[in-house]
Amino acid sequence: MLKTVSRRRGFTLTEMLFVLVLFGLVAGATMRIIVRQQRFYASTTDLIALRNTLRDIGAALPSDLRGVSMTGNDIYAMSDSSITFRLSTGLSVICSIGATRLTAVIPPTNLSSNSGISTWITAPTTGDTAFVYNEGATSALSDDGWQQVPITAALTIGSCPTASGYTTTTTEANNSLTVTFGTALVAGVVPGSVIRFYRTAKYQLYQPAGSSAWYLGYSECPGGTCSAMQPVAGPYLAYSATPANTGLRFVYRDSTGAVTATPSQVARIDVIAKAQTENPIHMPGRPDGYYSDSLVVTVALRNRT
Repeated sequence: MLKTVSRRRGFTLTEMLFVLVLFGLVAGATMRIIVRQQRFYASTTDLIALRNTLRDIGAALPSDLRGVSMTGNDIYAMSDSSITFRLSTGLSVICSIGATRLTAVIPPTNLSSNSGISTWITAPTTGDTAFVYNEGATSALSDDGWQQVPITAALTIGSCPTASGYTTTTTEANNSLTVTFGTALVAGVVPGSVIRFYRTAKYQLYQPAGSSAWYLGYSECPGGTCSAMQPVAGPYLAYSATPANTGLRFVYRDSTGAVTATPSQVARIDVIAKAQTENPIHMPGRPDGYYSDSLVVTVALRNRT
């Protein structure tokens, strides 16, 4: 009896070409989706970075500028891209006053009670300024005020005894600090008077050496000698004398809202920041290109009239 052997039929060339073309179409469509997703996520990341850059202005500037006094001549210099001002750096209370009234002892910053009697951003040093509360000659409030005195030396160790009530241990008493002034304290300044510390500081839109980007820079100027500018926020658009194009602009206004160029009349400061994404944005529904945005922060100064 003859047996019929059936053989399995293979693919024809046409079928193989069809499958290859189909696989190519599916792979191409998949790759296009993946590329679009990657471009979308990259663009989203750039947009988030842009908005974070703008929000940094709201975190960096207001806390420092809000302490500026329009009546206290706290603004030393101002322009459309920078401001030099008196920055509040800390405060304390006087424990004792030296015989010449050119020194005062204040409690240390670390106390077992965790009370912030002495607190500062950076320790007062030569070139800083102190405002010391002056109770005046009478008990009336009308003759009270603040005596402005220059600080002429870095802090040294002093003694604020536990009997003063500001320290509770011998270690705290012996770790107290002595402040040296260039002007003698007036008679109305007594132990217990509050002392506030200030330092000249500067914010400026600047371009670091060797960089093509522009940043909000900050420097401190104890004794009139400024440290190197350091970036604190950015990057922003480059500086331009045209207000609509510049990356960071300060606008100074008086109590009526009018723009002023007189430091003693400044009641509020508008800070306008502008930035754009680092790369072109690819988003559905909008043409490809760089995305720009801006933020306006308004800071009202203290003691404004």
